[in-house]
Amino acid sequence: MNPSDPTTFNHQYAKVNGIRMQYIDENQSSKKALLLIHGWPDLWCSWREQIPFLVQLGYRVVVPTLRGFGETDAPTESSAYGDKTISDDFAALLDHLEIPTVVVIGHDWGGQAAWRFAQFYPDRVVGVASFCTPYIVPEQQYHSVEDVVKVLPNFSYQLHLITPEAAKEIDENTEAFFKRCFRPIAEAKNLGGIIDKTTGTLVAGRPPVDKSDSLPQKVLDYYVEKYQKRGAAGGLNLYKRRKASFEECKSLDPIINKPALMVTADGDAALPPALTHGMENYIPQLERGAITGSGHWVLWEKPDECNAYLKNWLSKIYPANKL
Repeated sequence: MNPSDPTTFNHQYAKVNGIRMQYIDENQSSKKALLLIHGWPDLWCSWREQIPFLVQLGYRVVVPTLRGFGETDAPTESSAYGDKTISDDFAALLDHLEIPTVVVIGHDWGGQAAWRFAQFYPDRVVGVASFCTPYIVPEQQYHSVEDVVKVLPNFSYQLHLITPEAAKEIDENTEAFFKRCFRPIAEAKNLGGIIDKTTGTLVAGRPPVDKSDSLPQKVLDYYVEKYQKRGAAGGLNLYKRRKASFEECKSLDPIINKPALMVTADGDAALPPALTHGMENYIPQLERGAITGSGHWVLWEKPDECNAYLKNWLSKIYPANKL
């Protein structure tokens, strides 16, 4: 496994919950399995710096590409992307692999998926961890994206992501989009944020930027290839599915009685650490980590710090033979 080359990982495919899912499965002989879940606009390889590290510790590491993304099927209706449906995907994948229980770890929308998987399938989950994404109590009243942005203006970029123009922009400017998006915080400060204040766009009409040295060329090429084949519309359903998720989640028990880890990144503009305040009220066994000097892409901006938090926490709640 070479983190700079996505083709060096063990790619597998399975029919689960009515869709064909692509996933990475490393160290299959280990009885201690981890399920790593990516967000938007990522693919499984957002975890490229964690997978070899966790395998070296002795874990089996399973990393699916979510429905809507990459080589996994992409239903067209946003109602097919609710939290329960995505949890069902994971449960079906674990059934296919004959893995009874896992520690589930997520980032971005994958963090949301990890918390919800622990709620929908508590018998399958030993522990749950999230990078950047806070636990959100299931809503008892429906709120649209517009409603959320009124309370949390840092999510205003989502108003553009739910429009057809967002997918069209990414499809027509795929490489330029990822060059602009995947940058460490120090390289992103003068680029005007995810949505340009003048043009109101992600990438269309904005000046091109060079690839960051932090983004390996083969990783960029992989993202561009998969997005140009699949298109961006599927993954963007994660921003359009609020009604479906509300209906699926409103009756969930809001308390998560599992060992849990919440790791924040101080420079994450979309998911600032303040959003995690009060999580202990719903997750009694919560531990915390805080990474400084990183933006949203903390998994590869600060991989050593992320990996150290995982190693320390896993050694206490789910030790592998090599720990």
